[in-house]
This record gives sequence, structure tokens and C-alpha cells, in this order.
Amino acid sequence: MDDVRSSRKSETIPAPLWIIALIALSPFPVTAGLYAYGPDHLAKPTLTMLLEWAAVSLSFLGGVKWGLETREPNPRWVRQAFAATCAVAGWVILLSRGRAPDEWLLGGFLAAFMLQWLFDHQTPDTPSRYPVLSTTATAAACISLAVALEKILSA
Repeated sequence: MDDVRSSRKSETIPAPLWIIALIALSPFPVTAGLYAYGPDHLAKPTLTMLLEWAAVSLSFLGGVKWGLETREPNPRWVRQAFAATCAVAGWVILLSRGRAPDEWLLGGFLAAFMLQWLFDHQTPDTPSRYPVLSTTATAAACISLAVALEKILSA
């Protein structure tokens, strides 16, 4: 793992990229906060928005992985398959709503984001800024999903 990280050229993350990333991640804490601490009449719609944004975000991150891999001269099929699986997993979890309890869906999204994050941090030949951005996205998603899960489990 140290070899992978040491072989990357250190890149700074431009401010506009951080701004866009933070705006794109803002639905996570906003919806989780409204779900957990907002008025009761907002609970159901904000949980729906949180679950939907989790599926969209997993798909987006899978697409990023796919794009990073397709730029390689010899794309690795395992990486491409994992990227596609991440995108599909988000939608399978979301489409399970009504068939499985919401706490299972939240747990499924938590697991999917963590698996994706672990996979990202084992990837050679990625821009050095990608793990930092991946960690930021994963943290925003997982903390927000955990807040919602805690509300459901304590009810």
C-alpha cells in the first residue's frame, strides 16, 4: 500500500473542485439532519431523499472509477466490473425499499460506501487527490446515513 501511495505524484485539489464537491455532498447532511431532528412531517420525504441521493452518489462514484480506468492503456476488467457493480448496487438497494426495512437499506448503503472506499484506497495509478476526495464523499455519506440509522433504531 505504501508503494501505491509513494508512486503517486502529489497534487493539490483546486478550490473550485472542493466547492463543487461540497455542494454535491450537501444533500447528505441536510436530509439526514432534517430526518433526524426536523419536524415529524418531513421525516418520510427526507429519508426518501437521503436514500435516493445515496443511490445517485454511488452511481456517480462508480462512473468516476470507470472513467479513471478507461483512461488506462490496458483497462483492468476487475476494476471496470467493480465500478459498474457499485452503480448497480445503489439502485438495487434503493429499489428494495418497501420490500426490506429502511434500517436494512441504510445499512446496505453504509456497507456499499465503505466497500467502495476500501477498493478506492487499493487502486494503483490514480491521481493523488482522488483518495482525499473519495474519503470526503464517503465520510459525508456514511456519517449522514449513520445519523438516520440511529434515529430509526432508537425509535
